[in-house]
Amino acid sequence: MVDVRTLAAAVLGVALGIVCLAAPGTIVRIQTAGRVPQDRYGRYGEDGPSGGDGGDSGIPTRWIRLVQAVGVVLLVGGAYFGWTLL
Repeated sequence: MVDVRTLAAAVLGVALGIVCLAAPGTIVRIQTAGRVPQDRYGRYGEDGPSGGDGGDSGIPTRWIRLVQAVGVVLLVGGAYFGWTLL
């Protein structure tokens, strides 16, 4: 019988890892409530100055890379939990 908690950890780890790798700019925007980490001025909902990773306006590349690294860790963790179910 498959342990439900281990299966849930595997599925959620892989799913969150894929999301972090596929859309890191969106993850940063969600975590910072629509504002980039270094944008402390302006109005809510306005984009910061252009820069960072091409399509993600105003998001520094290091934040993008950090979210991608977390995505890799989640993906590896989910794969490990999935492997333990075999």
